[in-house]
Amino acid sequence: MKLGNSNPEPRPGFSLLLFGLVFTVAFVSLIWFLGPNLRHFVDSLLPDQGASWYYWKLPSRDQLGMAVVWALYLMHQSAIWVAIYFAQKNRGGFRNPSRWGIPLYGLVALAINVAFVSLHLVQTHLWFDGLAQDVPIATSQYSVIIMLAVILILENPRRGLILGRRVGKPFTAQVTGFFRRTHMYIFAWALVYTFWFHPMAADPQLLTGFFYMFLLFTQATLAWTPLHLNTKWIVLLEGFVAVHAAVVAIYNSAFFNSAVMWPMFFSGFAFMVVFTYFYAFKVNRIVYWAVTAVYVGFLIWLYLPSPVGYGRGLENLARAEFLWIPFILQALAALFAGLAYLKIRK
Repeated sequence: MKLGNSNPEPRPGFSLLLFGLVFTVAFVSLIWFLGPNLRHFVDSLLPDQGASWYYWKLPSRDQLGMAVVWALYLMHQSAIWVAIYFAQKNRGGFRNPSRWGIPLYGLVALAINVAFVSLHLVQTHLWFDGLAQDVPIATSQYSVIIMLAVILILENPRRGLILGRRVGKPFTAQVTGFFRRTHMYIFAWALVYTFWFHPMAADPQLLTGFFYMFLLFTQATLAWTPLHLNTKWIVLLEGFVAVHAAVVAIYNSAFFNSAVMWPMFFSGFAFMVVFTYFYAFKVNRIVYWAVTAVYVGFLIWLYLPSPVGYGRGLENLARAEFLWIPFILQALAALFAGLAYLKIRK
């Protein structure tokens, strides 16, 4: 008598997720391990010159090096967009899943990303510069912000925009459907562009950024699998930006004499986790209150004078700096939804 299936079907996408996590840790470790080989580039970098200055670019532009990096970026971007196009044209991410239960699109996207991630590492060690040599730092920052704002639109039906409250117009079903059809192209641009913006140097800011980037690449390859829509996984990806932003801000304030900005970044993104992202989970209301209490306690500690608190200062609390990032993300989500709503109504 058979008590069970001796060859159970794999969970669709689980092996892809596992590979992505292992690859993320392994490749970030490789970037760190090879970091000393870039010392001759790093030693030539100019001093930091403020918020609009990108530190990790060489003092002079290498024509051949920049031609290579732009060519590789455009090939990576085009390859991913073409894969998305054919996957959407053939419903289900190419009709026939592989023997591992993964839609063929996942394997194609994985191969593309692994190939170009490897090429970027080689390119960094030969020429160092990424796209940052030619384009402003704001373009990289706002590409990720745009992605996070669009996710708010996509997730509004499941968790709402704030405190679990779903918003109607302009966040209509038609608008959500529009972004479901187009978000892969938007996100692919945001991820690939940001990926090629930075050199693969062994700096804490860059390492945490590439760690986050590889997790997002993994999410992109999971399209058309149940894991792509897994609530815990999505919240982890959205919430990790708080960690990365805090690391960048702390590092800048410690080593580049920049203003201490980590409280604004961390408290702002943490606000989104507590009051928006966390409401994707269906838990007892007491849990919501407990998580909120922890966040409020953190804010109290942050703004109370030392030695009781961190000593951020009541003047910064009065400026409501912890609301700046939530306001920007929510406002952009409303703007994008509104523009899509007007387009659909025409």
